[in-house]
Amino acid sequence: MASYCVALVQVNCGVIFVSYSLMRPFIWILLLFLPAMLYGQNDTTKRGQGRGKAGMFFKRYFDLRNTGSERKYRNSEKNTDRLAFPFDSEYYHLVFEDNFDSLNTNVWGIGQPWGRFHAHYPHQYYGDSVVFVKEGKLHLQNRYAPAAYSYGDSTYTIPYATGLVNTYHSGNFTYGYFAIRSKNPTGPATWPAFWLTGRYNWPPEIDIFEMYGKCSGDNVHVQTMTLHFGKIESNSKTSLTKKVELTADTDTAFHIYSCLWEPGKVSFYTDGVLLKEMKLNQWMEQFYMEPMYVVLNNAIDHNYLDCIKNEQLPNDFVVDWIRIYQKME
Repeated sequence: MASYCVALVQVNCGVIFVSYSLMRPFIWILLLFLPAMLYGQNDTTKRGQGRGKAGMFFKRYFDLRNTGSERKYRNSEKNTDRLAFPFDSEYYHLVFEDNFDSLNTNVWGIGQPWGRFHAHYPHQYYGDSVVFVKEGKLHLQNRYAPAAYSYGDSTYTIPYATGLVNTYHSGNFTYGYFAIRSKNPTGPATWPAFWLTGRYNWPPEIDIFEMYGKCSGDNVHVQTMTLHFGKIESNSKTSLTKKVELTADTDTAFHIYSCLWEPGKVSFYTDGVLLKEMKLNQWMEQFYMEPMYVVLNNAIDHNYLDCIKNEQLPNDFVVDWIRIYQKME
């Protein structure tokens, strides 16, 4: 008789039976809670993880606040020359600025603080020759320039030099309004990015923009914005991503990309137009209370190495200026 009783909500055999299709959303939510309930008792960062991840489920798939972003961007008046403050900026003050009249190596470190290449992705290294200032603009290139690097007992011949600079030793910031004016690279495997990452831990990370050229290079005008949070050691690391297709000139014209990071919320703007707003629930917010440093880089996506034509390199990520404001009441 039991096999009879699982088709719809019905009463058979004196028991109420509910169909799997009706219960499926509730089962998924329960599965989100279970890991935290079973394994999170000794890790304070996991308290509330179940509720937090359940909330993220709705942020990913049912966040109506951010609908219509592409249409809004295309139909809005854009400011590509002067930084706009599309929020109440009364108490915000400039705390960091570089107009790139020269490359100040006391401010900008070349390569990552932990090294010049990542052993898990030995297709690119962070080179000096692909980072330079010319005519008042920072250039971060990538090019075919094989070089040998050692890691442990292994030696790698790494084919591509890529440009990356960071403020790890000169500037770390907790909250603020972060902005650059840039013209982004084009072509297959392109992967420029403007991002913040934790001074003492990773995550947190805020990707203000990443542009993925993929194989054809046609995807470079899609702005990807991502929050990374959680804790690797306790297997709670996760992310929340939003995407917006911009106008098809991000590789031929300068645009202003900015992010307002404040307690409980991260908002993303391009040319003064609000694209996405990500509210942090209580579990997410605990990872965004510590200082982060700035990274600008022009990477090569290892997923599309076969699509690259070396004779078409270098490509160029050109930054006109960067500015950071913080609230001081």
